[in-house]
Amino acid sequence: MLDYHPFSEAVYDDPYPFYRRLRDEAPAFYLEEFDCWFLSRFEDIWQRLQDQTPLTSRFGTTTTHLLTKQTPTAPNLSSYDGAEHARIRGFFSPFFLPGAMRRLEPLVRELARETVARATSQGSCDAVADLGGRVSVRVASTILGLPLEDADPILDWVNTYFEREPGQRGSTKRGIESSKDFAIYLYGIAKRARERGAPPGSVLEKLLATELEGERLDDRRIAAHLHMMAIGGTETFPKVFSALLYRLWQHPAQRAAVAADPSQAPHAFQEALRYDMPTQMLGRTVAQDFELHGKRLRAGAGLCFLWASANRDEREFPDPDRFDVARRAPRILSFGTGAHMCLGANAARLEGRVLLEELLARMPEYEVDEAASVRLRSEFFRGFAKLPISWQARR
Repeated sequence: MLDYHPFSEAVYDDPYPFYRRLRDEAPAFYLEEFDCWFLSRFEDIWQRLQDQTPLTSRFGTTTTHLLTKQTPTAPNLSSYDGAEHARIRGFFSPFFLPGAMRRLEPLVRELARETVARATSQGSCDAVADLGGRVSVRVASTILGLPLEDADPILDWVNTYFEREPGQRGSTKRGIESSKDFAIYLYGIAKRARERGAPPGSVLEKLLATELEGERLDDRRIAAHLHMMAIGGTETFPKVFSALLYRLWQHPAQRAAVAADPSQAPHAFQEALRYDMPTQMLGRTVAQDFELHGKRLRAGAGLCFLWASANRDEREFPDPDRFDVARRAPRILSFGTGAHMCLGANAARLEGRVLLEELLARMPEYEVDEAASVRLRSEFFRGFAKLPISWQARR
């Protein structure tokens, strides 16, 4: 009998054996406790995301919406469906298109160099907070129009929101309060920007100046959009980047190859996205009954996509449990696919490529203090909360 449970300590320890059994024995798996289905195969998830007609995002997409029911939905990009979602996505997408990323690259390069130089001068750092976190929160703040001097508290708000406590399911009380505090901060940012102006070319400037959904948004709605986009642009990248550094340290020949040929950096980042996908699941609510693998998924039930399982599906990837920067997987699910594909995918790939290039140019033989690392234990995220690295600087 399958004993998969998203809040199981054994799953926190190592979910991949559970995911393999789900893929092989119950690719559409139901847990009555949550009235929720879990999909584990790559192709099933890919196809369902390409056609989301029988699904809705209106009741939330995260585990705190679909499983623990702790988080109320807010009117932002992730909570809309169909044509309504397409209109709102079209409002924000120009900030994340390839052309916008090309214009942003000099700033990301400068930030990456400054971050690596800052770390190098100390001889050691935490790859999660001091490298990935420092870069991602500043890039997100620049795009959105948030003050860079507030980057560190923003990162702390986001990290606290996703913290977990042993024996407690879902968000902690401190995490929920942190999310509220961040929302109040963003409300104040919107209010002040309405009086004093927003940074030119920023998302905030456009939100203040342009109608969305046929109306001018009030400060509360602006804060809701900024809240979702700031979290999305800050929380995942540090986990992916630290996982990438850990895997390259485990595979020194692959690390040396990427250091010798920086054109391999985007492929290395792509493989880390596949191999160590931090977000274990996101989902929808079934809006119309449909059948899959002989099961009837009824309206009102939750449906969670097990991203990390899909990215290790042997039906899609040869030898999926092998980390290989030379792999050229034609598709992965780390950013989703279809209409709701992650809006910030191009930004994350830019940050990953540039930061890895700069880091390996300065510290190609860094060491990981694995004994001092701290791993996340959560139904939602997997990866490092802390990954200490050290090096001798290349002069």
